[in-house]
Amino acid sequence: MEGKETEGMLKMTTDKRQQKRSRSDREEERDRLSELPDCVVLHIMEFMDTKYAVQTCVLSKRWKDLWKRLTYLGFNTTLFNNVVKFNKFVSRVLSGRDGSVSLLNLEFTRRGMAEPKLFNRLMKYAVLHNVQQFTVSLNLSFRQSFEFRPYIFSCESLTFLKLSFNSFDTSIVALPGSLNMPALKSLQLEAVSFTARDNDYAEPFSTCNVLNTLILDGCSLHKDAKFLSISNSSLSSLTISGSFEGGAYKIVLSTPNLSSLTVTGHNNHTISSACNLSFLEEVTIDTLGYTLFPNTDLLIISWLQVLTNVKILRLYSGTLLTILRDISNPASVSTQPPCCVQLKSLILENQPSADISFEQLKRAVEYLLQNSPQRRID
Repeated sequence: MEGKETEGMLKMTTDKRQQKRSRSDREEERDRLSELPDCVVLHIMEFMDTKYAVQTCVLSKRWKDLWKRLTYLGFNTTLFNNVVKFNKFVSRVLSGRDGSVSLLNLEFTRRGMAEPKLFNRLMKYAVLHNVQQFTVSLNLSFRQSFEFRPYIFSCESLTFLKLSFNSFDTSIVALPGSLNMPALKSLQLEAVSFTARDNDYAEPFSTCNVLNTLILDGCSLHKDAKFLSISNSSLSSLTISGSFEGGAYKIVLSTPNLSSLTVTGHNNHTISSACNLSFLEEVTIDTLGYTLFPNTDLLIISWLQVLTNVKILRLYSGTLLTILRDISNPASVSTQPPCCVQLKSLILENQPSADISFEQLKRAVEYLLQNSPQRRID
């Protein structure tokens, strides 16, 4: 009995020591966390959504106002129970943040019906605080109109801009005739419309003097604009993704330093060039070229006739089937095959949804390379 009692007392003593040690370890860890410099804590918070960054500040009295100095703000409705709470939180952050601190990065994702008042306030705040990167995703599917004030298109500090609108009507968000963003390097636009200036065509990118990357996804022409001129001497990478909602229109390239071009989606645009495109390194075409619009026969072939200086040409099997359909058209008899004089590599990508036989593949390749001194076929 005495041995068992002694053993029990020793176990209780050991358990108490372990509890004291674990409590001491927790306090030490808490102390180490609270002793972190403000700059380190702020750096950690920059990787969080702003909601969580603000919540983190309650862990220490010293951190109470630390969120006000964040250079990254991220707002996402999926983290809130309802829209009212989300709108109040965004307004409170914009009102309470330290205005003397520059805003480097702002991300705004709004599911459900977007309110123009809050969004326009957000854009204005970003411009006034020298934002450098601005990403927006808004759902406008069930709206007939949206009061979009183009504050962001006169932002001199902006280097990256992504505007993504989910809408059945791409004319709801109309861009101004000219985008005055002298520091902009990368621009991504989805479901917006381009406005003509004094003439009958839209030319929005010519004043973006250092623009390097441009991605257009399902965009359209607004009202009286007859074609889109992509005019920019610094642009090197261009992606054009078509959509049923955006429609079909003429695109004129004036991009002498373009090195990469990607054409995807339900793309029925007519593409021409006002310059030689002598630096064109790689072209990727992944589109079925649906003939849902008039005057779209031989469309992909007409693109290739413009892109004669391409060195690497990547085509998907759906694209090849469209080319085969076009060259079977009697109208193709009078059309010369493309002549890609600098072509070094033709890369063919198979798609399960567009099954193509070896004979079809061979026929398409023979047609494409008929006037081209090819080096290798992948």
